[in-house]
Amino acid sequence: MKQIFCCLLAILCLSGCTSSLQEKTESVSNQTAPVSSQQQVKQDEQEMVQPEKNLPLEGKVICVDPGHEVTNLREQEPINPYSSETKEAFVGGTAGKNQTEEQLNLSVGLELQTLLEKQGATVVMTRTTHESDMTSYKRAKLANEKQADLCIRIHADGSTDSSVHGMSMLVPYGEQLASQTIVEPSRLAGECVLTAAIKATGAKNNGIVQRSDLTGFNFAEVPTILIEMGFMSNPEEDALMETQNYQDQLAQGVCDGIIAYFADQKNNE
Repeated sequence: MKQIFCCLLAILCLSGCTSSLQEKTESVSNQTAPVSSQQQVKQDEQEMVQPEKNLPLEGKVICVDPGHEVTNLREQEPINPYSSETKEAFVGGTAGKNQTEEQLNLSVGLELQTLLEKQGATVVMTRTTHESDMTSYKRAKLANEKQADLCIRIHADGSTDSSVHGMSMLVPYGEQLASQTIVEPSRLAGECVLTAAIKATGAKNNGIVQRSDLTGFNFAEVPTILIEMGFMSNPEEDALMETQNYQDQLAQGVCDGIIAYFADQKNNE
């Protein structure tokens, strides 16, 4: 009888161990299942990630040319490819109360460089410092050599009449141009950029101006435009152009206009 009781007790103990082992196995299985599920969800999410859309200026080369410079050099440069006539290469720009045109042009130019690069463009700068030996002829040649899709020259205006204000866009025109093929795309780019810059700043629109006397235009073989951002001789406009906020608006407006120009070009292809 005692032997029978011991056998029964042993069977019960083994049964309890088996049950406990099964419970532990099920417990571990239940704990690891959610981890596996989460890993699968994460993998599925990674597979569902869509590739980024192309940036609007991806593949475009933009030459940004902040006008004027600081230099002690004195030299002559040709006016156009078909004449021996020359002019002074380094001419100081206008100035406002607290800054020169050279300083303003560079500040806006560097901001524009940043904005264009964020939109995917490759940006070629004619200068990134105040001191420079880049003549208008050399600037045009640089844009040509880099095969820029567009060259934007940045300037500000001055007048003996302090009441004159507003923004204008200069574009190449005339028989003295090295390439007549730049006339129409330059005009279209100028219109897009001027429209966007006026919208961004609220400046007065002084329109598109054709020029035949600018070396930077006459030697250009790529579409080239020149924006006159405002009159530093006008106290109100000069004060605006001193501020970082307005300079940011100017740069953003030019960037928006460049994007619009290339979008129009693509739509018309």
